Order: sequence, then C-alpha cells, then structure tokens
Amino acid sequence: MERKADRRSRKTQTAIKKSYLALLAEKPHEDITVKEIADLADIHRATFYAHYQDTADLRNDMETDFFQNLTAIMEDHSITTYQAFYDVLLTYVQENLEIARFTFGSSPRGSGSALAEELVQYFALECETTWQEEAGIEQITQDLEYFSYYRIHGIIGLIGHWIQTDCSMPIDQLKKLISDLDEKVDTFMLSNHQSTF
Repeated sequence: MERKADRRSRKTQTAIKKSYLALLAEKPHEDITVKEIADLADIHRATFYAHYQDTADLRNDMETDFFQNLTAIMEDHSITTYQAFYDVLLTYVQENLEIARFTFGSSPRGSGSALAEELVQYFALECETTWQEEAGIEQITQDLEYFSYYRIHGIIGLIGHWIQTDCSMPIDQLKKLISDLDEKVDTFMLSNHQSTF
C-alpha cells in the first residue's frame, strides 16, 4: 500500500514539474502562480502544497535534481574522452533546457542562481581532484587553483551563452567546439602547472 502511495506521489510531483516547466517556457518564474501550476497539472492547490511550500520551493527541488544529475555525469568513470563527456553533458542540458536556462541565467557572471555558483565550485574541485589522481600532481598550486576556475567558468559560460541565444549553434557543433577547447586548455594547464603567470 505504501509503495502504491509512493508511486502516486511521484506521479503527482512529475505532473507538477511538467506544468511548471510548460509555464516557465512562457513567462518568468516570478509571474507563475501555484494556481496556474495546479490548474495545468489538473490537481487541487492543496495537493501542490502537500509536496511544496511555494513555487520557490518547487524551483529549488528541480534545480537540486538538475545539479545532482550533472554531478553524476561528472563522476561517471566510464566516460573517458572529452567528446564523450560533452556528448552526455550537453544532451542532458538540451533535454532539460528550461531548468538549465533558469539555472545558468543571463547575468554577466554567467550564474542565474546560487546553485550555478555551487556547480562552479563542485566542478572546479572535481577538476583539481582529477589532476591529482590522473596526472600525478601531488599538490594543487595557486596557479592550478586559478586555472581550474578559469576552465570551469569558461565551460559554463559557453553553455550559458548557447542556452541564452536559444541554442543558436547546432548541438553537435557545440559539442565538438567545447570538447576541443577544453582538451587544449586542460593540456596547457597541466604542461605549465609549475609556471608563474
């Protein structure tokens, strides 16, 4: 009985999220009401409130899911090439474009939410850990720390620009561009990690 209730709850949450994304494609988050979401999901407002406190809580839950899925891609050790990594990453972003658009935003710093900054922090740390484990670097110097942020902000900036320009570049072209750039930047960073800039 509990399993059936869990399935019903997940189904309701999915309907709420789909309705929210449909509305988000038409208007800013700030203009979306609980009533609109409930009406579109064909549920009572009380049902919405059984799952979320308000639209901000819903947004936060969706961004958290988005973040966790991105980090799972980052931690997938079966992905061994730059091209394969960006193929998986950008395909996921494209499939979740509205929440990605909201997360990456359009501010000058390339972060539309606190979660975007958390994503930068996480990816930079993963980048440094990978260098230590795979390139045999014992200590992350200040140069490498700054390099990692340069690299991650560049990647997120490219993806953010692509999203904000309504995916003006074909995704396969973007995958090749970003994987080629990242490979070159990574190689440069590692070959010069003891230099002073």
